[in-house]
Amino acid sequence: MKSKKIIFSILAVLLPVAFLALIELSLWIVDAYPQPPLFFEVSEGDTSYTHINSQVGERYFDKAIMPVPNLYPQKFSSEKSTGTIRIFCLGGSTTAGFPYEMTTPFPQQLALLLRADYPDRNFEVINMGLSAINSFTVVDWIPEVLKQEPDLVLLYMGHNEFYGAYGTGSTISLGHDGRIVRLVLKFQQFRVVQMINSIIRGFADPPPSKVNPTLMEKVIDDKFIETNSMLRIKTRENFSANLDVILTACQAAGVPVILSNLVSNIKDQTPLDVTSNPQQTSSKAHKLYLKGLREFRQGDTTTAHISLTRAKNTDQVPFRGNDYLNEILQVKAGRFAQPIVDMKSAFRRASSSSIPGNDLFCDHLHPNPIGYHIMAREFRKAMDRADLLPMTPIQDTTMQPILVTDLDWEIGALQIFKLQQRWPFGNSSVDYTEYVPLHNDVTVQLAKEYLFDHHVWGKAHSDMADYYLKQGDLNMACREYQAIVEMYPEKTEYYTKLVECAKQARLWELVKQTCQKALTTTTSRGMFYYNLAISHRMTGDIELAMPLIELALKAPELTRIQSANVRFAYARFLLEVQKPSEAASVLTELLNDSPDFVEAQELLNRLMN
Repeated sequence: MKSKKIIFSILAVLLPVAFLALIELSLWIVDAYPQPPLFFEVSEGDTSYTHINSQVGERYFDKAIMPVPNLYPQKFSSEKSTGTIRIFCLGGSTTAGFPYEMTTPFPQQLALLLRADYPDRNFEVINMGLSAINSFTVVDWIPEVLKQEPDLVLLYMGHNEFYGAYGTGSTISLGHDGRIVRLVLKFQQFRVVQMINSIIRGFADPPPSKVNPTLMEKVIDDKFIETNSMLRIKTRENFSANLDVILTACQAAGVPVILSNLVSNIKDQTPLDVTSNPQQTSSKAHKLYLKGLREFRQGDTTTAHISLTRAKNTDQVPFRGNDYLNEILQVKAGRFAQPIVDMKSAFRRASSSSIPGNDLFCDHLHPNPIGYHIMAREFRKAMDRADLLPMTPIQDTTMQPILVTDLDWEIGALQIFKLQQRWPFGNSSVDYTEYVPLHNDVTVQLAKEYLFDHHVWGKAHSDMADYYLKQGDLNMACREYQAIVEMYPEKTEYYTKLVECAKQARLWELVKQTCQKALTTTTSRGMFYYNLAISHRMTGDIELAMPLIELALKAPELTRIQSANVRFAYARFLLEVQKPSEAASVLTELLNDSPDFVEAQELLNRLMN
C-alpha cells in the first residue's frame, strides 16, 4: 500500500513534466515559439558569419507596449582566424553609445585606437550595448557570449539597476528576488515558456499610450525610490550577485574581464527628483546640489565635488549609478583579480572644471563624443596594464573623438532634445521648431532626414560630404567619406569618392591609406593601384609607383577612358625614370586606340622633337 502511494506520488510529479516535455518537443519539431537568439549564423559564399540579432531585445520588452531597443547589427567570422583578438563590450545605453551611433560609441572608438596602435593585428570589437537593460540581461547573455571565443570582455553597467528590465523599479518585473529572476530567465529558453508568455501577452491590455513616449518613460514603475528603502538594498544585493555569476562564468572559461566604475554628470544635472516632479520645489538631493554649486562658484572644487556627488547619490530618481554600486564593482574586481578602470577619476582629469558636467556629457549620464573617446582611451590603457597586448604607446594624441563629424554631434543633440522634453526631465510634447542647431541649419536638416526619414547613416554622411564639396571644403568632405568607409568597408564606391576627394585636397597619405584598405576589400583593383601609384609618385617615391601602375595596366575591369589615363600616367612615369623610348611606345599604342587624347599627342610630339 505504501509502495503504491510512492509510485502514485512519483507519477503525479513526472506526468506534468512529461507532458511539458512532449509539448516542448512538438514545438521544437515545428519550430514554433523559439526564444529570440542572441546570435545566428549565415553563410556568405565559402565563409560562415555569426550575426548579432538586433531584435534580441524582444526577449525582455513587449513591443505591443513599448518601443523595443535594438542592438547594432554586427557580424564576425564564425571561425575565428589565428591572431584575431575578439572583444565583447557589454552594458546598457552608454555602451551602445546613446544618443550617438556608428563611430561614436566607446567600443568603436576603442577599435579605431587599437587598429592605429597595432596595424598588423586583427581586432573584432563587438558592441553588445542595449538601452534599458541591466546586469540581469548580461547574466542571461554571458553563456552565449562565451561560446563565441572572446579574448576579452569589457563591462560598463550599473546605471540601469533600478529601472532597466527586471530592475527593482521597472515595469518589466519578476519580483525583487534576484534568484527567482535568474531562474525564470533560464526557463525562458524553453519554447513552452515562450508560448505561455505569448498567450499571456495576447490577453493583456496595453496601457494608454502617451504622446511621444520614450523607452525611459515606459520602463519606469516606482518613480521615486527612497534613499534607505528596501528597494535600494535589494538592488545592491542583486547587482552584487549578478556580478558574481558573470565573473565566475568568465573565469571558468578563462576569459579575462575589464570592469569600470560608473561616471555621470554631477555638475550640470539638477537632481531628477526635482525636475521630474512639478509639485516638488526642493529635496535633500537638490539642497546638496545647490550647496555644491555655491562651493564651486567660490573656487572650492574639492568640497564642491563631494557635495555634488552626495546630491547624485541621494537623488530619489536614481537613473545615475550610486557610488555604492561603484564600491561593489571595486570589491568584485579585487575578489576575482580582474582590472577595473577608474572612469570617475579619468573624467575628473579631463573635465575643464575638474567636476564632470556638460563639457563631457550630453545629458544626465550619457557622455558626449569627447566623453566616449575618453572611455575608449581608458579601456585601452587598462588593456596595457593587464598585459593583454604588447605594450605600445597610444598613437592618437589629439584627445578628440576619431571620425566623429559635426553631423554625428547634431544627430545626438536632436535625440537628446526629444529625451529632455519627457519624464524625468520635463512633461511637454516635442516641438522640433524650438530646437537650436548645434552647428548649422544644414547639419540639422540632414540629421532630421536621417532620424525621421531614411534612417541610413551612410547616406546622411554622403549628403553631408556633397554639401562640403559644393562649399569647396575638401577636408570636411574627406572626413565624412572616411567615417563611411570605416563603418561600411564593403561599400567600394565610397573608397573611390574618398580617393578623389583626397586627391583634390592633395592629401596624399590619405590617398595611400584608402587605396591600401580598398585593395583588401575589392576585386576591382585597377583604379586603386593607379591612385596608389600616383600618391607614391606625388610624395617622391617613383620606384614604388612603377610596379603599382603596372598592376593597374593589367586590370581587366578598366573602362576605355580609365585605361587611357592609366597608360598616359605610365608613359610619364617612364620618362621620369629615364626611359623615353619605352614611353614613346606606350604613347603610340595609346593614340592608336584613343586618337583624340590631346595630352598624349602633345607629349609624344615633344618626345619626337
